[in-house]
Amino acid sequence: MSSPAVQTVWAELIAATLADAGVTTCVISPGSRSTPLVAALAGEPRLELVTIIDERAAAFFALGAARATGCPAAVVCTSGTAAAHYLPAIVEASLAGVPLLAITADRPPELQACGASQTIDQIGMYGGFVRGAFDLGAPTALELALRSVRRKLVQAITLARGPHPGPVHLEVPLRKPLEPVAPTTDDERALAAAAHALRGPIRIAAPTLAPDVEALDTLAAAIAAEPDGVIVAGALPASFAGAREAVFALAARAGYPVIAEAGSQLRFGPRPADVTFLDHIDLIPVTQRPAPRLIVQLGAEPVAASWPAWIAATRAKRYVLSGASWFDPDNAATQVLLGDVVMALGGLADRLATDAPRAASASHTLGEHPTGDSSGAPVPTSRSSSQRIRRAAWRDTWRDADTRAAHAVGRALELHARNEAAVVRAAIDAAPAGAFVQVGNSLPIRVIDQVCTTGAEHIVLTQRGAAGIDGLISSAAGATSAGRPVLLVLGDVSFAHDVGGLLAARTATAPLAVLVIDNGGGQIFRGLPVARADLGAAFERHFTTAPELDPSAVATAFGARALSAASPAAVASAVATALAMPGLTIIHAPVSVSGAHDVRRTALELFAGGSA
Repeated sequence: MSSPAVQTVWAELIAATLADAGVTTCVISPGSRSTPLVAALAGEPRLELVTIIDERAAAFFALGAARATGCPAAVVCTSGTAAAHYLPAIVEASLAGVPLLAITADRPPELQACGASQTIDQIGMYGGFVRGAFDLGAPTALELALRSVRRKLVQAITLARGPHPGPVHLEVPLRKPLEPVAPTTDDERALAAAAHALRGPIRIAAPTLAPDVEALDTLAAAIAAEPDGVIVAGALPASFAGAREAVFALAARAGYPVIAEAGSQLRFGPRPADVTFLDHIDLIPVTQRPAPRLIVQLGAEPVAASWPAWIAATRAKRYVLSGASWFDPDNAATQVLLGDVVMALGGLADRLATDAPRAASASHTLGEHPTGDSSGAPVPTSRSSSQRIRRAAWRDTWRDADTRAAHAVGRALELHARNEAAVVRAAIDAAPAGAFVQVGNSLPIRVIDQVCTTGAEHIVLTQRGAAGIDGLISSAAGATSAGRPVLLVLGDVSFAHDVGGLLAARTATAPLAVLVIDNGGGQIFRGLPVARADLGAAFERHFTTAPELDPSAVATAFGARALSAASPAAVASAVATALAMPGLTIIHAPVSVSGAHDVRRTALELFAGGSA
């Protein structure tokens, strides 16, 4: 049998178990059926609760918090269509490997499939995008059922954390009356005591996916034998910032230059002198690039516009250190190595040790990332002087090309007024060290790779899982849960798409600067083949779709600070000001319509013409 008091005991156990297992952030959207859950969550002092009306924005807020902290965040909603609004954020969390708990209240079984109000079939509603789905069952007065609830929550949180992190769905059927009720009978008090006895800290031991030892041996041998190679890093999680030294150790031992997009966590911050970095490869014409024979790819493919053409033109063997996901959209990789990327990097660096001092130093640096193979001997890599000279010449060739490209883009920035490339560079340079920089998709993520180089150390947040423009403002607000200032750089269409997220952004717990690059619509389409399809007015109406919003006026309507910045210097000043103050600031930066494309085209022309 059940009773309102039994249901209250269940809800309180759910809240306590979340906190016991290390969940700290719960995002709630108001509703009736979730009343027992919300009341219990509000009574759990270890949980930070954020209330956001719009479930779509709430889910992206939780996504942003989980991405920035690396810890699962929970979203809680009522029954009916409320849960359906979680889907876009769940898709992104699934493809990007972000731990997220979707906890949806539901009607009990007796109200299913009979036309009951605000009732839908939630079982399996997120399909294959969740790592698991659990029906907690309607509350009953059984101690075994209580233990089952706690066990299912632990299972869900463990699945969310690894070995393939991602979202998990928890469905919680609840009966009226929904308001919390204290136990009054002996049986109810006994059940409450049993539930209380279950509480206590829970250590979630998320399993790690270890890379295959033989695959690492094979790749290490290939690197040792091939001087003409590069390391390419695509989008990687925020936590990868702690693995920079592992990449540097591999690059130094292999003698390979590093091509790192902004979302790789390798773009910004200190760099060792013995590693060559190529920051402007997208501005070196494909036909004028040195031809690698081996590519070591970390994570997803880079977002650079020239990447597909380059891969199609090169005959290089490509090994992908892919983590828990399979990254090979062109189906051309020589081998995809599944397994923890940091483990793989450490294993490769150890196998490529060439001298005792450097091996000892790296083993100390990489000691926290064992390969899981204590018996694997280093690959013999004693190199002749001629091979060392060849590797040095290879790096010098790339370094010269990158220097020319840097000069070309510098000149291109001078030639084009009010271009968004200069604005993006100024904004990134103005962000304080240690800030999160979240970059919107479409043009911003590409522009930052073309014009921004090393500087202050930043963790870069991207939504490159599904690569949509959804929920960027909401997720940036969630990222402030980590306690760092956040700079969000996005276009005017992305701003309009998530303008409702400004309600979520008002809950930001650290400085949040939203820089709106206003170039009159989705100008990325001007760089795609559709721009040459002679669509006339239909191109502007159905593709570029200029929002024609005044971000400053929108900011005022939402009670946020608003700044306007019409030049790179003004943008730098506005960003510095915004990130020094708590709360939300919207910075409106109008730029020319074609500036980003003009800068890239001119830089390519200058390089190809030898003027760089």
